[in-house]
Amino acid sequence: MDNKELKRKVFWKYFFCKHRFINFKNPKLFTEKIQWLKVYDCIPIKTRLADKILVRDWIKEQIGEEYLKKIYGVYEKYEDIDFSKLPKEYVIKTNHACKMQTLVIEGGFPKASFKDEFNNYLKINYAYKCGYEMQYDKIKPVIFIEEYIKNTNELFEYLFFCFNGEPRLILFASEKRSPNICCTMFDTKWNNLHFNYGGNLHKENVPPPENLDKMLEIARILSKNFKFVRVDLHNVNGKIYFGEMTFTPSSGYMKFSNPKYDKILGSMLDLSK
Repeated sequence: MDNKELKRKVFWKYFFCKHRFINFKNPKLFTEKIQWLKVYDCIPIKTRLADKILVRDWIKEQIGEEYLKKIYGVYEKYEDIDFSKLPKEYVIKTNHACKMQTLVIEGGFPKASFKDEFNNYLKINYAYKCGYEMQYDKIKPVIFIEEYIKNTNELFEYLFFCFNGEPRLILFASEKRSPNICCTMFDTKWNNLHFNYGGNLHKENVPPPENLDKMLEIARILSKNFKFVRVDLHNVNGKIYFGEMTFTPSSGYMKFSNPKYDKILGSMLDLSK
C-alpha cells in the first residue's frame, strides 16, 4: 500500500470511528496525531520494536537484559510446543499483536482449544485488524512462552506516555486478570488525574510504585528517538520488567472518560520534532 492510499484509508477509518474529519496538515487532538503518525512516521525501527521477540535484543542494548522476562521457547506453530518441558506456570503469547495471549497457572493446563486459537492468531495480519497500524505489517508471526510473573496473584502495569522523548503521563492498570480492570492516569509526580480511556477508575488511593524514578529513567531512555511511544513496564516487589513498546495505543481511537483530555494530550505531542 502506498502512502497516498494509506492516508485515504486512515482518514476514513478515523471518520467512521470518531465521527469527525482529520486535518492532516494541522492535527490538534491526540487521537488525530496518532493517525498522522501512522501515515507519516511509520519508520522501520518501529516494526522491530513492535515485535515482542525482536525487541528483546534492542532492550538489552538500551538498558540491559535484567529487565526482560524469561522466554522458554519460540515456535512457528502451536504443535511444536513441548509442554512437558515447561514450568507449572507460564504465559502463551504471539509476537505480532496485542491481546493474543493466555495464562496457564499452577493446577491448570493448556486447553485443547488453544491449538486452533493460536494457530488462527498466526494467520492474522494485525496491521489491518484495528486500523492500519503498519508497524505490524512485516512482522513474522510466531508463538512464544514467557515467564509468568506475579505479585500476590496481581500484576500491576505502568504505561508511560512519552512525548518527544519525555515521559509525561502514567496510566496505572490493575485487575488485568479479571473482568474488572481498573485504569487511572497519573502525572510523573504521581498525582491522580482522575481520567482514563477504558476500564474503571480506581476509587481508592493508589500508592506510587517502588522505583518510580528508575521507571521514569527507563521510559526516557527507550523513548528518546520517537515522537510518541507508550513504554509499558511492570514493577513486582521492587523489580522492574519491560513489557512492550506501543506506538499507536488503541489504534488512536480511544474514548477518554473526559473528552478534554484528547486535546490536552494532543498539546503535549509536537509533530515537528
